Amino acid sequence: MAPDAGFAPAERRRALAVCSLGVFLLVVSLSSLNVALAEIAAAFDADIGDLQWIVDAYAVTFAGFLLTGGAIGDRIGRRRALTIGFGLLLAANAAATLGGSVAALIALRAIGGLGAALMMPATLATVSEVFDDEGRPQAIAVWSSIAAAGGAFGPFLGGWMLAASGWQAVFALIAGLAAFGLLGARRWVPELPGQRLGSFDTVGAVLSISAVAALIFFVIEGPVHPLAVATFVAGGAAVALTVAFFRRQARVESPLLPLQLFDERERVVGAGTLALAALGFNGVFFVGALLLQIGWGESGLVAGLLLVPIGIVEVVVANLSVRLARRFGTTTLITTGLVAMATGYLAMGFSPEGNRLWFIAAGVVAGFGNGLTIPLSIERIVGSVEPAFAGTASSVNDMAIELGASIGIGLLGAVQAVWFAARLPVGSEATINSIATEAERAAFRSGSAAAFTLAAAVSLLAIPVARASAAERARGGRSAPGQSTPSAANFWSR
Repeated sequence: MAPDAGFAPAERRRALAVCSLGVFLLVVSLSSLNVALAEIAAAFDADIGDLQWIVDAYAVTFAGFLLTGGAIGDRIGRRRALTIGFGLLLAANAAATLGGSVAALIALRAIGGLGAALMMPATLATVSEVFDDEGRPQAIAVWSSIAAAGGAFGPFLGGWMLAASGWQAVFALIAGLAAFGLLGARRWVPELPGQRLGSFDTVGAVLSISAVAALIFFVIEGPVHPLAVATFVAGGAAVALTVAFFRRQARVESPLLPLQLFDERERVVGAGTLALAALGFNGVFFVGALLLQIGWGESGLVAGLLLVPIGIVEVVVANLSVRLARRFGTTTLITTGLVAMATGYLAMGFSPEGNRLWFIAAGVVAGFGNGLTIPLSIERIVGSVEPAFAGTASSVNDMAIELGASIGIGLLGAVQAVWFAARLPVGSEATINSIATEAERAAFRSGSAAAFTLAAAVSLLAIPVARASAAERARGGRSAPGQSTPSAANFWSR
């Protein structure tokens, strides 16, 4: 990446503060709602499928429009992208406080996801452009640690607002944070005009959005309705649309996603690791909040408090990760983090009912692992890229996170629901809104343990992905940062 444009230290700090607030808000929009799900389910007589779509409508739209949002930000400039994104989040969440129906909440969450898709690439791209090569790794670590704080403190803030004023207050919290962000973006983020020229790839945008939507539908509905025609159609469409998207990107003159970004093995490895890590982490927050409230009988506020230590440890470790990587090596630390995540998830899933200290200790182990894995994987993706494509490279990072998050919520939530139904006592037709006996609660805890086990397995599966570049270097291949693998564009144009 080219050197920065000579920003003063105070200007850098202010821009980093606004971008950190932005990413905190985007994660809180996902994590804070988890502790309100039980109350929303009771208010609208919703089942787990409805709750998954309320949460995933945001994540799916977010992930689906990320490449489009990053490319738009590369053209219109970072500050304008942030301003529009904050504004959409403010409007959508203010309207959501009025409630109405499950369908209305899903629609408004989708609108919020549009704002997030425009805004999140701009936050990381701003940090990447404002800081020079020396300061950028630590700035990215701060950015990612604040994102981690959103994952941790979101449930607590949501539980606090829930206890004070009900589930509508959770949306009011997000709207309030968006208002602060909107003011900060207008005042403190430098102009950073768009540097990317050329026509906008509208067909590519439609293909990418459609591919993500088909994939998430398949993940959410597939485990529940495995033999349905819609499940097969969605799975086939996801594959076909993805292939069509990449083939178009290899051939079009001004691609939405320049495939040359993937010529560096480090960037590919980082994206793959990040997606798998986010799948487990975000899915665990979803099923964990339901386990604590439905399986254990905790209040939303207590559930949020029990999830807070995960993020506190993650924030601390993330801020140390860059210095630790210089001493022990990036690949070694990411591998250690993934093992810790798997260990923590298993311990969380099999926590004895009501044993809060056990659950907190397990969460601390998982948070430690995430604090090592996430920022170092992000640095692999965006550590060195031309300013004209900073927003697009950032959107690759963000898409890895959000695809992982939405798939994790859908997949782990589906496992939790299917296993719960299979373990119910004979003759019981309980739903999450009508669990009344200890046997039914035990069935729900069993379903949650199955979901945590899957999250642990995914973390372990990410280890060979994270170590791929190290293995290539050992064979004498071209995988070190700054070196290229055979062109991705050439592969897809065949």
